[in-house]
Amino acid sequence: MPTVLVTGGDGAFGKLVTIQLRSRGYDVICGSRRASADAEFCQLDVTDAASVSNVIRSVKPSIIVHLAATFVSDYDEAYATNVAAARNILTAVQEAGQQIRVLLAGSAAEYGLISSDENPVKVDQILRPVSIYGLTKSWQTNYGLMCAHQGLDVVVARIFNLDGVGLSDRLFVGRINRQIEEVLSGDRDRIEVGPLSAVRDYLPMNEAAVQLVAIAERGSPGEIYHVASGEPIRMRDFLNRRLTSVGISHEIVDEAPALSSRVGYDVPVIYADISRTIALLDE
Repeated sequence: MPTVLVTGGDGAFGKLVTIQLRSRGYDVICGSRRASADAEFCQLDVTDAASVSNVIRSVKPSIIVHLAATFVSDYDEAYATNVAAARNILTAVQEAGQQIRVLLAGSAAEYGLISSDENPVKVDQILRPVSIYGLTKSWQTNYGLMCAHQGLDVVVARIFNLDGVGLSDRLFVGRINRQIEEVLSGDRDRIEVGPLSAVRDYLPMNEAAVQLVAIAERGSPGEIYHVASGEPIRMRDFLNRRLTSVGISHEIVDEAPALSSRVGYDVPVIYADISRTIALLDE
């Protein structure tokens, strides 16, 4: 039974990816900074080259799914987790001397400055990131593609907006999920959000896990694939649907620029061309 090492496997999305991999017959080991007595976990700090090397030599995975990341705006922390960690993994793979496929989880934030007529965004779109997260993720992608051109088996899954339970409060869906829970429990009266005019591409996390595993299994080395729905939706409509589904009135929403957690330029419209990923799912 092939073994897959999943970094960030204890996160909300990582757990669903792990479930999908196991349903496909893989033996999955989740790497986490937190120590665990569970045999399906191993202690792994992706920012520590020695830790990465030791785990890879011990686990001997056939595939590494690198999901560990940070959304913080601190440059040094973001660089260590979103860039140097990928270097640590790919260096350790090269030194291990065995055939290991590495899937790097990228982000739609890598695209940054996108005009409306550039949608649906294709994987070869020029990258013009406008956030530390997007910038560091773009560097991770380019580093991985460089290694692929040097002979390593690397594929990139560029993830758009995920929808599901347990997402970080740094993400729009995570913030509204928390506030909806607080309204339903009586701990707050209003939903507070920044501007909702932007158009995004949301995909349920379980569907995203299916796409990502298909990319890990069948994606071509040195290529980029989108994990997305391919369907544009205005953030206001997305929120309204969510509120309606739980019986909350739209009238309790306070929308204002001052309530936004976003700093700087906000891309008005971005959604994905998923034709390359659909082709994999049809195989």
